[in-house]
Amino acid sequence: MYKTIALLVCLLSLTALPCRAENTDWNNPLQPADTSSPRNTLKGFITTLNETHARLMGVLKNYLAAPDLYTTDEQEAAVDYAQNKAELAKRTLDLSEVPAALAGQIGYYRILQLKEILDRLDLPPMDSVPDAAAMADKEFKSWTIPGTEITIARVEQGPRAGEYLFTPETVAKLPAFYQSIRHLPYKPGATENWYETYRYGGAGMRDFIPLKWMMNLPPWMTYRIFDQPVWRWIGVFIVVGFSVLILSLINRLVKVGIQKESTSALQRSWLQLVIPLTLLALIPFVVWLLESNLRISGHVLRIMALTLWAIFTLNLTWTVWLGSNVIAETIVSSQEMHQGSIDSQLVRLGLRLIAMILSVAILVIGAQQLGIPAYSVVAGLGVGGIAVALAARDSLANLLGSLLIMFEKPFRVGHWIKVQGTEGIVESIGFRSTRIRTFYDSLVSIPSNQLVNSTVDNMAMRSHRAVRTFLRLRYDTPEEKIEPFIDAVRELIRSNEYTLEQRLQVALDDFGEHGIHILVNFLFDVPDMQTEKRERQRLFLAILKLAEDRGIEFAVPVKIPETPPDIADSAN
Repeated sequence: MYKTIALLVCLLSLTALPCRAENTDWNNPLQPADTSSPRNTLKGFITTLNETHARLMGVLKNYLAAPDLYTTDEQEAAVDYAQNKAELAKRTLDLSEVPAALAGQIGYYRILQLKEILDRLDLPPMDSVPDAAAMADKEFKSWTIPGTEITIARVEQGPRAGEYLFTPETVAKLPAFYQSIRHLPYKPGATENWYETYRYGGAGMRDFIPLKWMMNLPPWMTYRIFDQPVWRWIGVFIVVGFSVLILSLINRLVKVGIQKESTSALQRSWLQLVIPLTLLALIPFVVWLLESNLRISGHVLRIMALTLWAIFTLNLTWTVWLGSNVIAETIVSSQEMHQGSIDSQLVRLGLRLIAMILSVAILVIGAQQLGIPAYSVVAGLGVGGIAVALAARDSLANLLGSLLIMFEKPFRVGHWIKVQGTEGIVESIGFRSTRIRTFYDSLVSIPSNQLVNSTVDNMAMRSHRAVRTFLRLRYDTPEEKIEPFIDAVRELIRSNEYTLEQRLQVALDDFGEHGIHILVNFLFDVPDMQTEKRERQRLFLAILKLAEDRGIEFAVPVKIPETPPDIADSAN
């Protein structure tokens, strides 16, 4: 964002006499800013910017003497090197209270404002500015330029603790200081009009708009509206219009894809991610164009940049949340899991928890980038979480109940269970309730909190299927037929491949009200309920056939007619 912009700046300050560099080693690109004392901080700031200005002015002269519209690779390399050195000057400012989303661009405006201020002041001799040894003996670790409020103080905490930097209060007041001092004349050796030229000058990227074109703009394009030249507003409308056009085209393509009959539900879910992902790529590009090419400044920059980064943060949070659902459904589909099974619900829950953690982290980091303290965001989320928890206690209880069901797995989708007077097949296990399809084909939803506190009889978890019934024979059945019939039934059951002989019981058990009771008790060793029903029917039909072949009849309850009231009265 500095590059050839700085060339234009130097053009308008050709008469400046740069100071000799005293504190910067231009042969060492990795040299850090010396902020060990107020003297080194102030000296380094001034000499670094003066040397940067001088280097860029030399590149500008070569550029203007050449017929090319754009700078050469060698000139760009020199500009890049000077830009890196200018970063050293920015490192002398404590920008901790400037929103991180704006620190990069605003940092350049602030160092140029400070340079303009210092170029108009009668600075004290450098020998009189406290060095590290002098500051060691002072109680207060700060120094203020005499006659001003410009203060250099030691940072007491954070990653830059121990460094002497221009204080955040000074950085915040630099625009006001500059407005108060801009009418004063420059001192010898000043880099004149640097800030004004940088703020209102032309675009400066090598492959965007040639600098020579920007130097020959018509006067009407430099007229300022809301402190921005007209040409910048034209650029803003072009950038915004181009962005809206891209979003509209992509949105139309997404709608066409979603409306196709051949598009599956999973593919539609992925298509819904296209617009958020497009915004994630488009917003940083738009901010880069506004800051680095159009160089929007002042309050307009603050409003535009913070708004776009706020939209980016919210959009990223939504993309993470929506993406977790899409990824979960993709995993469920690829692993061929049942849509309502516990395993599929665990996949969804796991990804939702990850998305929730990432969303909170994104909101906290995004708020910090926008200048909102992290502790305020965390405190707000904490209070909001408590309020939501109090308002949704039942929902949270159901969620915890669902988690217990998912982890303990007392039943699965497809199991036959009995619970709270309801009997049927489990159709789905959700985060709030479990759905059971009854044998009457009705659908019963039981809240997970109630379900986890109830007794669940899981018929599908039986290792064997018990059969217990009574055969009721008529009392007039001859004794010589009863015992052979019992033996024949026992042998019939024993010969079935699915019965267990160890628990087989067939015996005369009781004399009932309507007939002789023969107990039939045994176990089926079958894999599922369908096989149990089939073999049960086959055995019962075989027993009926056996009784018919042996001339045995089953007892039928005899209904005794009620005595008419008039007969009863006459009898009394």
